[in-house]
Amino acid sequence: MSDSAGTTRKVALLCGGPSSEYVVSLTSARCCAHHIDRYRYEVRPYCIQEDGSWVCPEESWDSDTPPSRIEKLFDLLDMPEYCPTGYFKVRHVTEGIRRLCEWGPNIAMPIMHGAWGEDGRIQSLLDILDIPYIGSDVMSSALAMDKRRSCSFLGAHGVKVARHIVLRSESPRSQREQQLGGAGGLLGWPVVVKPSRGGSSVGTCVAHDLEELYRGVSRAFAFDSEIILEECIRGTEVTCGILDLAESYGGRMVCPPTEIRPRTNSFFDFDAKYRPGATDEITPAELPEEVIQRIQVIAEKAHDLLGCRGMSRTDMIVPEDGQPVFLELNTIPGMTPTSLLPQGAAALGISMTALLTGMVEGVFEKLALNSTREEQ
Repeated sequence: MSDSAGTTRKVALLCGGPSSEYVVSLTSARCCAHHIDRYRYEVRPYCIQEDGSWVCPEESWDSDTPPSRIEKLFDLLDMPEYCPTGYFKVRHVTEGIRRLCEWGPNIAMPIMHGAWGEDGRIQSLLDILDIPYIGSDVMSSALAMDKRRSCSFLGAHGVKVARHIVLRSESPRSQREQQLGGAGGLLGWPVVVKPSRGGSSVGTCVAHDLEELYRGVSRAFAFDSEIILEECIRGTEVTCGILDLAESYGGRMVCPPTEIRPRTNSFFDFDAKYRPGATDEITPAELPEEVIQRIQVIAEKAHDLLGCRGMSRTDMIVPEDGQPVFLELNTIPGMTPTSLLPQGAAALGISMTALLTGMVEGVFEKLALNSTREEQ
């Protein structure tokens, strides 16, 4: 597809990132590279490695690119130790940014999960470079990524959230000891331990006694300087996606909720998320219609209050009373055909390619609208 000047629209696919979700990001980006409409767009990947350096292939992908070329790149990014010498030209971050600017993308597609991708940092860089991008902006990304602050903010606006205690690594040891000692009495056992600014349940565990709590806290502090001790709410785990697509692709759409049933794990942890067959994911959720509507209302309310755009996926627990409890919101959820947001989109009849096109065209649509307003 061409713009008004007759040139092909360029999409920069940003992936990786120096976070614990590096590999998860590559899996999502691989899928997006295969499913994005390369008849419409010229796509070029930029991978930020775990040490912060950039891999910037010189080639772009279009409709003539064989899938094997895409597979080869991501295979080598997944297993750099097997990469032939000289195949990748690893760049310092400043050189990577320069090459991105030289290519001149019309839009960026950040498919970076966790830190650097969902916390607003890559969005801030793109804003500075004046490169439009799909998804939430800096402020929304940073707020949504921070579980403590997003829960406090949404709780103040009437969204039901779990009771929790916040521990900070810089707090005096005596204060942390006091908090840990009283956690079971205040929240009840078991207690959920999670990094405040993490994803994919990395560093998250369920502690059933004080000994497990100390171990879980020690492990969580390896991933974040601030962690949350949260009451463990018994109920049905669900997630619900919100899509902001181009008007020609349906505009705002609220996905049917997905019910999450881990088969062997006690909760939807990293293993349950990514090990094949570890979890049953049912879309639409097998819940009463009034409960489904409550879930969708909360997902859309959280999306709008946090100022999200493009897409989001909100995780909740539905206890026996049928009143959903907000857990967290993901601004860049997994993007494979079996990931939860694409599952919700598929239930609405939206294919992976249509989902990606709808988000990209939604950004171009807003750019055109803003340009028209400026001219007026």
